[in-house]
Amino acid sequence: MKLNWNSLLNRKISALLPLILATSLTVSATPARAEQPAAPAGQIDVPQLFATTCGWCHSDGGRAAGKGPQLMDTKRDDDFIRNRIKNGKSGAMPAFGATFDDAQIDEIIKYIRALKPDQG
Repeated sequence: MKLNWNSLLNRKISALLPLILATSLTVSATPARAEQPAAPAGQIDVPQLFATTCGWCHSDGGRAAGKGPQLMDTKRDDDFIRNRIKNGKSGAMPAFGATFDDAQIDEIIKYIRALKPDQG
């Protein structure tokens, strides 16, 4: 029996293709912001951060509910907010523990606590 290398190679590629596609879809489904390493402490612009990252779910800079809850006047304590930022919520919010250090998360919490209704 004579082996046909092209046929064998095509069968191997066909067998691996679903695995390759599934792996690429899994990797691309992870939010890019959650994977970025932490910026140096004190070098984040929290209002800009909300506009570009958090604002997709926390509307009007956190002042209104969107896909995520309104953050202005939240009754949640700082530890809850810190934990949610670091660890996220399955199916709802990505974890940002690898993106922001503790000092940066504290700045984000200060921003949330200082939110007031937008006055125009």
